[in-house]
Amino acid sequence: MPALRRSSTLVRFVGGCLYALCLGTLALSPSPAHASQGNRLSKRTQLRYEDVLTTRDGSRWRGKLIQKGDLYRIRLMDNSEVAVPKEQVMSITRELQPGYPHTGQWAVTVNGGLEVAIVSADSNAGAQVGPIVETTFTHDFGGAFEPELTVIQCPVGPVDGGLNLEVAGGVRYYLSPKTRAKPFTSTQVVFYGSSGDLGLRTGPGMVYDVTPNLGIGFVQGVTLISQKIVGPNAYKAAGVGYHAMASLQLRF
Repeated sequence: MPALRRSSTLVRFVGGCLYALCLGTLALSPSPAHASQGNRLSKRTQLRYEDVLTTRDGSRWRGKLIQKGDLYRIRLMDNSEVAVPKEQVMSITRELQPGYPHTGQWAVTVNGGLEVAIVSADSNAGAQVGPIVETTFTHDFGGAFEPELTVIQCPVGPVDGGLNLEVAGGVRYYLSPKTRAKPFTSTQVVFYGSSGDLGLRTGPGMVYDVTPNLGIGFVQGVTLISQKIVGPNAYKAAGVGYHAMASLQLRF
């Protein structure tokens, strides 16, 4: 019964966090009237524009124009380049990207779901299953990589049905950073825990940007963890597991 009460409390906590993030998003989302100052676009809005080169045969190349003259060069989203002779260029325009680039944004992500692990330990060995909650803080400096600092509440620990605190540092790599649907891989190195935790959490995920400030998605992956407590309640454990979580991301 105590384990059930703890699980119920965690579920209510996760729900409260998600509700608070939704309210914060509504408050931070700019209205059209404040999206620009007069006729000037904000720096954040300007980041959403890209160069579009149209050739006389109807081909369109989207990216960043890096050279003009007798030969025009445009760098595409995948960092490849296209060279077009001047006589074949029909127009160069600036158009709004369909995606929401994360460049220059801070973000808070709340992940909530389930973790299961097989643990070899002095006590409480075997399968450990329960809810897991992650709160991640990050900043995108431009490009596909985002460093992350994550606080984790997980079920893997010396007490069956208890919650174990972990802190991890890591990086998220976006495979398509300029599209609204952004698949990624996440790697977290656990360097602190209430049970002497050291380990690794890694796996793929997806975030879909509903607005420039709000994303929803999921993350899943493998958990490798070791734990060690010294003193009167000495405890040693090593385990491997799997986690799957839904995500809500607030960017500002």
